[in-house]
Amino acid sequence: MTTLSQRRGSILKLIVEGYIATGEPVASSVVASDLKVKVSPATVRNEMVSLEDDGYITRPHSSAGGVPADKGYRFIVEGLEAHYSAPDARDFAAIQVALEKRRRDMEEWADAAASIVAGLLKTLAFASTPRADAPRIKQLELLLMQDLTAMLVLILHETTVVKQLIQLESPTTQDELFRVRNRVHNAVVGRTADEIARQIGPDESNQGLESLVLDSTVSALRERDDQRTLGYNIEGLGRLLGAPELSQDNYGAELTEVLDSEEALSDLAEGAPSDGSAIVYIGAEIPRVEFNRCSVIVARYGIPSEASGVVGLIGPTRLAYQRAVPVVEAAATLLSDLVTESYYGYPSSDKSTVAHI
Repeated sequence: MTTLSQRRGSILKLIVEGYIATGEPVASSVVASDLKVKVSPATVRNEMVSLEDDGYITRPHSSAGGVPADKGYRFIVEGLEAHYSAPDARDFAAIQVALEKRRRDMEEWADAAASIVAGLLKTLAFASTPRADAPRIKQLELLLMQDLTAMLVLILHETTVVKQLIQLESPTTQDELFRVRNRVHNAVVGRTADEIARQIGPDESNQGLESLVLDSTVSALRERDDQRTLGYNIEGLGRLLGAPELSQDNYGAELTEVLDSEEALSDLAEGAPSDGSAIVYIGAEIPRVEFNRCSVIVARYGIPSEASGVVGLIGPTRLAYQRAVPVVEAAATLLSDLVTESYYGYPSSDKSTVAHI
């Protein structure tokens, strides 16, 4: 990207900030009055001509105020990247409270995160439920239902429960099931279906009921894996469609249709780094052409080797990036803490964003 002089960069920054605040083209006289180093409106107009020629702003006509182009927003976002601070204390507290209310049910974390981010930033937010590459067992239980029927109960690390009936070859008792459960439990906890299958192998010691339980466990895990989706939760569609920039040319209807596709959100999330930092796409940078009038901010959360998800937002390019990026990253940090606590019993780190507020 072209390097701008300090004055031209300051003028662009004021145009971007003014347009984000008002939604109206920013006049040269307004920019001139807000510059720290005072220059005449005529000088500002000349600089605005250069900014327009270089693709940073657009103007409806030669005497009109400036409107940021995608390139102008990108210049400002890149300048902010080294200076993103922790979110406003009230924003952080609101996210923390929203997630705390749902902390016991991993399946509700995405809904809570999307809802609070959408509410804070007044645009569409999305989040996916944390998913492992393959489900791992946290706990196994066996319950006798009838003489020849037992219930296999698998509690997964992603806090979901899988149940499967096992048809027994001969009558048994709950005490015998308990003994089998104890023998099998340590062999399967923390493992995926493939890992358990490799462990079983042709071992002749795994006979009878124990072998049946192991085979049923592998089968139940694989069936669960086949059924899993990322489970995106979306909140704030009405707010996004209410943005004046997105209300023309039936664009809102096109957005609504594409947002019905989980594939579209997965494409937006694909480039998010695993360290929880947010990636920002503006306009034509977005990997889905359907969103080319929007900006997307998305961050990944969780434990890369165990379970992860994403949280992000879609808004008009006229977005308060300096607030939005820290909010998304704070949501990712707090969600990562919940995932780590679910797996290991303690938060992912003590360097929570709260420490910087």
